[in-house]
Amino acid sequence: MQSKLTRRGVMGLTAGAGLAACHSPESATLRNEAKISKGAFAHGVASGDPFTNSVVLWTRISPETDGDINGRWEVSRDISFENIESSDIFTTNAARDYCVKIIADQLAPGRTYFYRFRAAGVVSDIGRTRTLPEGRTNSVHFAVVSCSNWQHGYFNTYDAIAKRAAEMPYDAMIHLGDYYYEYGAPSTAKLPDRIHDPKHEIVTLEDYRQRHAQYRGDPALQAATAAMPLIAVWDDHETSNDSWKTGAENHQSETEGDWNTRQQAALRAYYEWMPIREPKVGQVRSDIYRNFRFGDLANLTCVETRLTARAEPIIVESYIDDITSEGGAEKFRQEVLYAPDREMFGADQQAFIIEALSQSKQDDVPWRLLANQVIMGRLLTPDFTPYIDESALELIEADWPEVRDFLTLSKYNMPVYPDSWDGYPVAREKFYAALETAGIHDMLVLTGDAHEFWVNDLTSEAGQKYGLELVTSSVSSQTLTAYLGEATAEHNLLLTQKNEDARFYDATRSGFVDLTLTAKKAAVIMFNVDTVLSRDYTLSETAHFTLRKRGGSVKAVSPKGLSAAQRALFHGLG
Repeated sequence: MQSKLTRRGVMGLTAGAGLAACHSPESATLRNEAKISKGAFAHGVASGDPFTNSVVLWTRISPETDGDINGRWEVSRDISFENIESSDIFTTNAARDYCVKIIADQLAPGRTYFYRFRAAGVVSDIGRTRTLPEGRTNSVHFAVVSCSNWQHGYFNTYDAIAKRAAEMPYDAMIHLGDYYYEYGAPSTAKLPDRIHDPKHEIVTLEDYRQRHAQYRGDPALQAATAAMPLIAVWDDHETSNDSWKTGAENHQSETEGDWNTRQQAALRAYYEWMPIREPKVGQVRSDIYRNFRFGDLANLTCVETRLTARAEPIIVESYIDDITSEGGAEKFRQEVLYAPDREMFGADQQAFIIEALSQSKQDDVPWRLLANQVIMGRLLTPDFTPYIDESALELIEADWPEVRDFLTLSKYNMPVYPDSWDGYPVAREKFYAALETAGIHDMLVLTGDAHEFWVNDLTSEAGQKYGLELVTSSVSSQTLTAYLGEATAEHNLLLTQKNEDARFYDATRSGFVDLTLTAKKAAVIMFNVDTVLSRDYTLSETAHFTLRKRGGSVKAVSPKGLSAAQRALFHGLG
């Protein structure tokens, strides 16, 4: 989200009593005071894409002069580096923006390693990483994040994850996209020290590199990525808002040039600045989908839902005259929303995903996870018109002129988020059909994008269940409370009540999902930070769930931290 109000921001158009958000009494007051790296290694260190015998190590050298820079990387089993297990030299230069990306191999499975870099007479900070386990695996611990907007606030979520990792180490941080935002500086800023650099919207390779550098300069992000390996996928803002295969809502070719040129610039910078493996031979940069196996316990498949095959998103408000005419809503669904060519994964990627899931099932791996960008659960609008008065409507209309059209259309049960899987129902049904053929009904889908916490059952339109979806809130990007305040909780209850597959919904705070998997069950803690506008913050539990395999699928049980109304809806729709 930018400073203007968007569809995502307006989904909270309810008024009334406004229930206070219910949080667990367990909380901690913390301060985001991580120290930024300086000197030659001003952007810190990171690792990612772990395999059983290798991991990607990353840093960047801040050059004093142009030309090649040589250095050395080192990997050790102990933080003192008394016994260095692997080491070699590296060379970087301006062609890769002085980034350093190494694949450290010949490592042992399921082990913790420490790494560092040396260059220009300076030693980097020490990073902690971990290879994937092999064989018997008792548990896996993940931090799941999405949507970190520099201009919306401090990265207290990353800070909380780094502090928690010091006590309960994570096997990986799963980043579901919107790692940074492409927008320029707003006309007014809440935090003068959080203004995008460059101040204009980023379009060129140098622009994208500069924005990466700014975000990597954040000490909380540096602390989190130094504490564990990163497994990342992008969403839209890594290129441009609401992107698809051949364009983006926030790309104007008349003033910003060719879309493919901009896309390739964004992806080149992404591969330079992120600890991610390069595309395999025969793949293009947009083919970020890949697979990770955590011993005999879990399989994680990362998917790509923006640039590989996605059709252009539908702007529902542009069809208002058609939808409001007699029989128009059903005609819109059949002829526009359900058009058979509205792809999301594309055939090649879907085949890859089904093969990975099928192989994990054949190997008796109990957990099948998808790292997915946009909400997969089925969520349709209730009639919002009784829940907003004229004065509130006029206030919102100043930021979003189409709000009256949105309200008019809400009574026709349109997709809550047309940019999500609800805007691609045929593609979703094709995916579910492929899962049915493979005998897979127990996916655990991890989703970002929405700046909200959700627990959704994943069902086909025929009512067959294919798993469960956990949606994480944002690292710092604005939640609905920026527009609704206390009425946000009332809105959350309304959407949960009106959507059968929605088990739990909370859009009140930024935060992350803490996920621990064991063979028999999984523990889900949805953590929130009470503010991103101050470096002093409180970390609390929004909700706590246990996941169990039941009836051939995944079920969320034993909710904690819910209000009475949330608990009633959780059980009533389960």
